[in-house]
Amino acid sequence: MASFYFPMKKILIGEITKGFGLKGEAKVRVFSADPEKRFKKKAVLFYEKAGIEMELTIETVRFHQEAVLIRFVGYPDLTAVETLIGGKLYIDAQTLPKGVYVYQLKECSVYNQDDVLIGPVTEVIENTQLILRVKTKERDILIPYVPVFIKAVDTDLKKITVIWMEGL
Repeated sequence: MASFYFPMKKILIGEITKGFGLKGEAKVRVFSADPEKRFKKKAVLFYEKAGIEMELTIETVRFHQEAVLIRFVGYPDLTAVETLIGGKLYIDAQTLPKGVYVYQLKECSVYNQDDVLIGPVTEVIENTQLILRVKTKERDILIPYVPVFIKAVDTDLKKITVIWMEGL
């Protein structure tokens, strides 16, 4: 198995959890909000496990319960697929359409409307709405990622400006 170095911002979209069936499908736990766009026939994904990195091309894909079943080019049977178990699947962040993504929010610091640093985002909680966990000098605070609180997001500057309200 060849090892490659991918000098890019990788976005985790799945993990191979086990082989499935005799035809060499891999069962993939999905971490993408849009699996139909990420897992398509002929799509090239980046695979990583224990320091080994390589490209995998999807030969077939089908959705099964909470997982995706994928056959990769060059992995014709269950024995071949078993070598991939435990590996992570990524895409290149530069292939995503323009927008703000959760991984970018995790890299930001939060400022109030007067440009005073509140603290870094330490976690983005994904629930019915996104919630930013921000580490201040005194404690962690939770800020809902909704227009009433979020004034601006600049992912290039890694800066989120919020409308500060007492009680946050």
